[in-house]
Amino acid sequence: MEIEKLLDNNASACYQCEQARGPGCNTFKGVCSKSPETTAIQDHITWLCMQLAAAAVQNRAKVTDEQLVLFNRAMFTTLTNVNFDDDALMRYAEDLTAELTTLGVSGVNKSAAEAVATLKDYGLAHRIHKFGETVAGLRETVVYGIRGAAAYADHAFVLEGLDPVRKETWMNVEAMAELNKDDLSVDALLGLTLKVGEANFGIMAALDKAHNAALGQPSFAPVNTRPVEGKCILITGHDMDDLHKLLEQCEARGVNVFTHGEMIPAHAYPVLRKYKCLVGNYGTSWRNQRKEFPLFPGPVLFTTNCIMPPREDYKHRVFTTGRVGFPGLTHVANGEFEPVIAAALEAPGYTKADVEAANAESPLLVGAMHAEVLSHAGKVLELIGAGKLRHIFFIGGCDGSTPGRNYFSDLAEAIPDDCLILTGACGRFRINRVKDYGDIEGIPRLLDVGQCNDVFSAIKIAVALSEATGLAVNDLPLSLCVSWFEQKAVAVLLTLLHLGIRNIRLGPSLPRFLTPDALAVLADKFALKPTNNKDAKGDLADMLAGEH
Repeated sequence: MEIEKLLDNNASACYQCEQARGPGCNTFKGVCSKSPETTAIQDHITWLCMQLAAAAVQNRAKVTDEQLVLFNRAMFTTLTNVNFDDDALMRYAEDLTAELTTLGVSGVNKSAAEAVATLKDYGLAHRIHKFGETVAGLRETVVYGIRGAAAYADHAFVLEGLDPVRKETWMNVEAMAELNKDDLSVDALLGLTLKVGEANFGIMAALDKAHNAALGQPSFAPVNTRPVEGKCILITGHDMDDLHKLLEQCEARGVNVFTHGEMIPAHAYPVLRKYKCLVGNYGTSWRNQRKEFPLFPGPVLFTTNCIMPPREDYKHRVFTTGRVGFPGLTHVANGEFEPVIAAALEAPGYTKADVEAANAESPLLVGAMHAEVLSHAGKVLELIGAGKLRHIFFIGGCDGSTPGRNYFSDLAEAIPDDCLILTGACGRFRINRVKDYGDIEGIPRLLDVGQCNDVFSAIKIAVALSEATGLAVNDLPLSLCVSWFEQKAVAVLLTLLHLGIRNIRLGPSLPRFLTPDALAVLADKFALKPTNNKDAKGDLADMLAGEH
């Protein structure tokens, strides 16, 4: 029987990202271009992870490090825009099945067709029917938070192994195991979401420490955004270790490297800046790749998520590594990037004429991670005390293509000159070219704190200001306007809620997996509210008036 004929009643639906339509995408194909079959296999992987988590909790003494890492990486591979390759996904399912067998669990082995055929017994449509929309949505929130945290943990594994995030990985395993229970209440599920938020905070802290240890303490750095003559490679995603290895291999080969999207904070790290072949940043956020990549004169390397189905006119020069997969693309493993370098040497690269024809652009400033910003804490406190710094905003998070995201650029443009703006993640590209923000007595008004996991820096800055002023974090002249798209943003949001941060504005729309009842609970407990996409200036007035 054909797989397509096995799909019925929206059994393969998916609503884990901000682009989800109606009750969920993928009855035919998702907005992200994920097929129903891919969704089905990813749901099967998630179910296997639930079984592995339950078995691990029951047999803690027998659980190996390899099983914990597999749990994490399998969850990571189900995150939006990571892996579209059904064969690669099925290998994760097979590995999970094998590990379950070692822990005494049998009867879970399925082919891809069988996974789709039985999805009606545990897929999203089934879960909504079984638990009701509110409870099902909160259960999904736990899963999505774990998926997001898994992405950050995977980077930490690569740099320093499991030990720095062992405790947090077990916390996520325990939360996942709880989802095997059918009688979880709303309060119990809210407790699990905060547990995942706590785990993600520890993971982000460990990754921050690992990045600093491997790459040096980040500092302010201007980033070139114009072409540089020569052969070139574009690296995108989030993996700094992959970039480090690529730079080592390109330095002696005469191949330049440009960062893209969430890789732009790499220019802040001294160990990476020392490579002369790291010449600048090309393009903006992930959402524009199908417009920007055809114009780049070299190969593109995807290191983590944010891949979109490549167009035929550049598909032949796209490479993947790590957890990323897409049918028909060349996958390189273990940091051996010779195929990518060879493709760069064969490509035209930037010519002298390209450089001369390029528009003049001022560099973009990165590097406002916590240590750099807090080295200027005395000046910041002086400005606050003198009434020269009225308010601090965080405007950042995921970028996306749905209407309403101009809210964030409109808000940034309207913010008065006596305010600072922290930004980060790919949402930075919504605001970092809106205007020249200038500075307040030498302190740049627009401060880029780094990748999405570097929201940890924003948290550290807020806590330091709280300690210095004697005000609780929620009483600081600080407002958070967070744009979300996928599950890493969910993990970050859960971290902020775990820390008790209130009055967060979330947009451009609220998660489809949270019903009005669930949102009412979050609004009551944390004062979580939607962005007013039609009136950014009205939101700004409220925030400046102390309504955050």
